[in-house]
Amino acid sequence: MSEEKKEKETAAAEEELPAVEEKTEETQEGQPESETDVDGLTEEEAKEKLRGYIADNAALEEALLKMQAKAEEAHNDYLRARADCENVRKRKAEEIRTAYDDGRTEVIAKILPIGDSLDWALKIPLDDKTKEGIEKLLKKYHETLEALGVKEFSPEEGSDFDPNTAAAVMQVDGEKEESGKIRQVFGRGYKLGEKVIRYAQVSVVR
Repeated sequence: MSEEKKEKETAAAEEELPAVEEKTEETQEGQPESETDVDGLTEEEAKEKLRGYIADNAALEEALLKMQAKAEEAHNDYLRARADCENVRKRKAEEIRTAYDDGRTEVIAKILPIGDSLDWALKIPLDDKTKEGIEKLLKKYHETLEALGVKEFSPEEGSDFDPNTAAAVMQVDGEKEESGKIRQVFGRGYKLGEKVIRYAQVSVVR
């Protein structure tokens, strides 16, 4: 590049320099005098406003904690009420079941003597037709009891007397039997589930 051309480019650059410096000064004049002069607030005013925000936030957090505590208390109350309702439901269901079982037991106890009478009838001399008729009635009687969930039981003669399942209607002198043995069974016992409706009627050796 010739010396003449270099001199021309240097001269052109020097002419543009004042214009650039002028623009830089205008740009600086448009900027805020201080970074703390935000929204027209001084630094102290900005700090005070920040403290207000912090106080408001603390108040909100406290209110939130109270609301959470109330929500938890309401939830616990709901759980307790639900448990109480469930307990009442179970108690009522148990009362209904017990009342039903008691009513059924009472009815069954009243028809048991019918079976006893039929049993005794078969022990006396009868004509064939009468005997056959009684046997049919007795069969129907036992089927009905079974359908109601009633089970018959009868202790064996010579076995030990058990007051949980048998009632001693009389005591007899023993011959060869030991004391407390069952001599004779007069009537069957009946259970509804595990509950004894009627104890077996027996005689017991003294």
